[in-house]
Amino acid sequence: MNLRMLLTVLAISVCGGAVSAAEPIKVQSALVRVLDEAEVPAREAGVLELLDVRDGDQVKAGQVLGQLDAEDAKLAVARAELDLAIADRQAKNALPVKTAEALLKEAEQDRTQAGLTQRIAALKAENDVAVRHATKSRDSSKVEYERAVQARKAFEKSVSLTEVDRLKLIMERNELEIEKAVFDKELADLLKQIEDSTITEQDQMVARLKLAVEQARVQKEVDVLTRDLKARTLDQAQLQLARRQFKSPLDGVVVETLRHRGEWLEPGQRVLRIVRLDRLKVEGFVESRQITGSLRGAAVRVLVQPSDEEKPIVVKGKIVFVSPEIDPVNAQVRVWAEVENPDLSLRPGLQAEMIIDPASRTATNPATKISGGR
Repeated sequence: MNLRMLLTVLAISVCGGAVSAAEPIKVQSALVRVLDEAEVPAREAGVLELLDVRDGDQVKAGQVLGQLDAEDAKLAVARAELDLAIADRQAKNALPVKTAEALLKEAEQDRTQAGLTQRIAALKAENDVAVRHATKSRDSSKVEYERAVQARKAFEKSVSLTEVDRLKLIMERNELEIEKAVFDKELADLLKQIEDSTITEQDQMVARLKLAVEQARVQKEVDVLTRDLKARTLDQAQLQLARRQFKSPLDGVVVETLRHRGEWLEPGQRVLRIVRLDRLKVEGFVESRQITGSLRGAAVRVLVQPSDEEKPIVVKGKIVFVSPEIDPVNAQVRVWAEVENPDLSLRPGLQAEMIIDPASRTATNPATKISGGR
């Protein structure tokens, strides 16, 4: 056999393998099984107060099926709601901060006014013009008085006694004016000290009110955090209430009721079993030699004969699982397909025939690659 003939034989054998690989695979003894099922347990301890479903009832995902006695949980929710309402009012109450800020502003204004008053008092305390003026007046009147006295001694009739007495009165009055000016100066010093004390008091008031404003703002932040904490407490109470309900985790049919009203349940005890019937799986075994590539994603037709009197049921689906293991005894591989069952005509446990179309698989057959390469 020459090289050309050898290549021709190889090509024919490869093409023949590709055709064989594309032929449908029949699985005679397939079995319809449940794809999804779930057991609904009790999540809290308590008395089973309500159970709204029976065996055979169809349920939807999230549907409430029953609940435990929840009076204490409802009271906890109501209490948490009230606590949250109070905390929310406190968090929204801006009056303490505004009041503290208003008092601070008023104190700062009083401090400014006191500062002006203190400056006036300081100027008055520092002003000795009145004392100096009274002293000068006294000195001048004293000189006039002494001159008048000397003149009268030298020339008795040069200055009358009335004039001498008048000048003496003026001198004495100026002495009193000096005393008054000194008194006023001392009084101004005292008033300045009072204003200095007022300034100190006002500074302390402003500092205290600044702390009050800061405290009010901090309390505001605490109130907001307290509200958030109360909100989390309410969430927790609502969660505890929700945990006393039994909800269906999937669309399906109740196939088993394990507990009855009035029974005491502990966390984890099973209450219901639910089976999904609108989507099932059909499981069977394929000869390993028939699997020349990946069958995952391949289209399937499933034929089920419920009884001799009924017409066969045909549904479509696709392969979703191919076992990586080969049975060493019979060289078979376990595969199963998902099929839709919207009218619930199929029942888990029925015998079925599954026809796999390898040509529709998602992975490419290696034989096809070789044939295409040729």
